[in-house]
Amino acid sequence: MFLFTTPQTRETQPANPVVSAIRDGAAKTGAGFDYLLKTAQRESSLEPDAKAKTSSATGLFQFIEQTWLSMVKQEGPKQGLSSYADAISETGGGRLTVADPAAREKILELRKDPQVAAVMAGALTQKNREQLAGALGRQPQAGELYMAHVLGARGASDLIKTAAADPTRAAAKDFPEAAAANRGIFFDKSGRARSAQEVYGVLAASHANTQLATSATVTQSTTGQGGDKPAEIAAALAPGRAKGLIGLFSTEGSRAPVSQAVANLWSTPRGDAGRTASLDPADRFFPRQTKSDATAVAPTAADAAAANAAASIRAVPAPLPPARPVELTQPTPAAQERSTARTRRAPLDLSAFMIQRNAR
Repeated sequence: MFLFTTPQTRETQPANPVVSAIRDGAAKTGAGFDYLLKTAQRESSLEPDAKAKTSSATGLFQFIEQTWLSMVKQEGPKQGLSSYADAISETGGGRLTVADPAAREKILELRKDPQVAAVMAGALTQKNREQLAGALGRQPQAGELYMAHVLGARGASDLIKTAAADPTRAAAKDFPEAAAANRGIFFDKSGRARSAQEVYGVLAASHANTQLATSATVTQSTTGQGGDKPAEIAAALAPGRAKGLIGLFSTEGSRAPVSQAVANLWSTPRGDAGRTASLDPADRFFPRQTKSDATAVAPTAADAAAANAAASIRAVPAPLPPARPVELTQPTPAAQERSTARTRRAPLDLSAFMIQRNAR
């Protein structure tokens, strides 16, 4: 049918407005769309009106009230929200307030607007990136940026440093308020308080291999690393310290072979297949032994003595198994009677069942 007619065009599925808002927010602020999307997925499952039960966190990115007021105060004029930014004032203790209760309610309700929330999340990401880079002396990874989203830039810096210096210390001791609001992060299912190293891994897991920037607006850190280049793996996930399937959550780390045998495999001679056939048999099979390996260490007298001892041990013949009992090799009288009783029958004669016809 389709050979002679044009099939009807299928209606394209409309784009998700929440995802589109996150994409716009990433473009406006220079933050990575992938990072913002994963953060929103983890924080609210992409539900704009999500509300936490244990804190004032609300919206796509679960902004608490004070963090949201701070971002609107700083970024509001850039995003056409000058009237809301002007309504926010700071008390002597550094706490942000809004004198008009109605205006305060409207400002906090903006957390449920995907467009505004995405822009504020992107701006907060860039701000946390700068603060963490200054505190760590390198560009942070995506997982470490998410730690700053949850704990603040200073809290994330403290957690990263504690995971490196004292990885077994219970993280809830240093972050009691965050632990009370996020028990699933700071405590396991049995109620045991997770260590700083474990909390680091939990927070960083969902943002592994995540793009951090949409453009080349990120400057190099004091160590000379680019913004999009993954930083050296944190000490909490360093080999020998963190256990488990680290390869699932990080692409960085040692690129050396896991053993000498693997190193020999990597040293396969280059060239066509004919060259491999012309190699010495010792070089055609794995693990391959190079000449340097064969002549690196000369055998000592002790090694020779040990080899002779092993050869003498192998020369000793092993005892043979016992002979089979005679009664098991000879048939029993009953078996002999059964064998003699069985006589071979003649083949069945079918001539009696055949009808003979006389020829006419």
